Amino acid sequence: MFTKSLKVTDFTGRNLYVGLDVHYKSWMVSIYSDEFELKTFSQTPDPSKLGSYLQQHYPNANFHLAYEAGFCGFWIHRAFKAQGIDCIVINPADVPVAIKI
Repeated sequence: MFTKSLKVTDFTGRNLYVGLDVHYKSWMVSIYSDEFELKTFSQTPDPSKLGSYLQQHYPNANFHLAYEAGFCGFWIHRAFKAQGIDCIVINPADVPVAIKI
């Protein structure tokens, strides 16, 4: 018989980096620590929902969120700042890409 055990990790003081690929109907979210990728998933475009998820699953971590500037403007940035989450908006021209052959 297998039993499910819940392992609670203390993220106090740890930096977690959250990358968003924002679209009109959904966001692709990738969460990384200094060591490795923690999780990648898709969700509805809702900053409060993502903020709650981060606080619940990674309590007391230092979140650093970034997304590419685009059609949606800066309302996402303002919503995360209001939740106390560090957020920057990246100029798409400044994102490095691999050379396409």
